[in-house]
Amino acid sequence: MDSRRRKAYWICQITGWSVYAVVNVVFASFFRTFSWEAVLPNLMLGALGLGLTHLYRNHVRRKGWVRLPLRRLIPRVLLASVGIAFVMTAVMLVFVVVFGIVAPEEFRFGVALIMLFNLSATMLLWSLIYFGLHYFWNYQRAEVERWKLESAVKDAELRALKAQINPHFLFNSLNSVRALIVEDPERAQQAVTRLAGLLRHTLRSSARATTSLEEEMNAVRAYLELEAVRLEERLRYEIDVDAAALRAPVPAMLVQTLVENGIKHGVATRPAGGELRVTARMNGAALRLRVENTGTLGAEAKPDAVGIRNARERLRLLFGAGAALTLTGADGKVVAEVVIPLEDRP
Repeated sequence: MDSRRRKAYWICQITGWSVYAVVNVVFASFFRTFSWEAVLPNLMLGALGLGLTHLYRNHVRRKGWVRLPLRRLIPRVLLASVGIAFVMTAVMLVFVVVFGIVAPEEFRFGVALIMLFNLSATMLLWSLIYFGLHYFWNYQRAEVERWKLESAVKDAELRALKAQINPHFLFNSLNSVRALIVEDPERAQQAVTRLAGLLRHTLRSSARATTSLEEEMNAVRAYLELEAVRLEERLRYEIDVDAAALRAPVPAMLVQTLVENGIKHGVATRPAGGELRVTARMNGAALRLRVENTGTLGAEAKPDAVGIRNARERLRLLFGAGAALTLTGADGKVVAEVVIPLEDRP
């Protein structure tokens, strides 16, 4: 138990039993003249309750009662409450008789039973408060641990999904550079510079789940320039991103992945090549991204393909159920559209 909880425990113990003693004194004064003979037994009762409940608490902690299921805890609490109440009743009866507060001939068995019943109820209330607080604290701790676990799982899932994307990106980029080394060394140097920038972007992205759309689009432009070296005039692309959308967060490498898919499964498969267009707009509190390329939905680019499933899962983990990725094909065009809500993020 930490120091704050220990301090709170003693404050509650001392305050609770002091109030209990004062209330008993006030009630006693209704039936007899106020005197130390009425005050002293109740002060003794409060002190006795404080000591016995502290011993009771130590026993509960030592035996681990707070971890027991209710079906096993309730009988123990009932028995302990009645047992402590019986001890308190016996001690108090001896006390008032020994100190002459009540003469032996004035003793009434019914009074003892009433006292036993009242003290049993008091102990049950004490137990209810004690175990109720512990169950509440345990529930809070379990909730915190659950959220920590979910956060760790989410982070692991995101890292695993990103790990499946980066090798594909590096493989394509290296192929583009390799094609230039013999044909045009100067352009190969430029390509290496662009590739180095892409690698820096990838390394930075590996340490975080999201990046700004502006940074992502800088990497996409560098990637498209590398691919333009490989595909030459077969690749025609256009980027149209609204300035208001540049600060919006996006999953790292998401746009890069969609562009790669558009080239690999669309433009690059056609002898005449094709076109690729990237647009981004803010629509209220949501970002809308659109990657459109020449091509048709083939087996590798189906909406349920691994890359698309990974992208959808990353969106869900980062932005909640409101995030969406759709992939459609018609009239010789394939369109990937992403919606990212920027409010109520998980």
